[in-house]
Amino acid sequence: MSLNFKTRSAAKIIIDGAKIRRKDQIFALFAAALNFEPEYVANLDALYDALGERGERVFVIIKRGGILKLRLGKFYDILLEVLRSGKAKILIL
Repeated sequence: MSLNFKTRSAAKIIIDGAKIRRKDQIFALFAAALNFEPEYVANLDALYDALGERGERVFVIIKRGGILKLRLGKFYDILLEVLRSGKAKILIL
């Protein structure tokens, strides 16, 4: 599956900190929501590139952000930096 250029609607990604235990689960969520093959969005650099292709049409809702931060450690902070620099709109609950 590749990026669907016909669909220019916003992507909404919901990350539930209680359900995520590993980094690869985060990348899988983004790949599915952005219509990319999972191997295309397999690291933070690739995630940044994928966000760039979507422009400012990515909305990320993080539920139970405290739990997610505990589970992912420093990766959580870096993920937020990548999302912000990639122009994603973020809501942390």
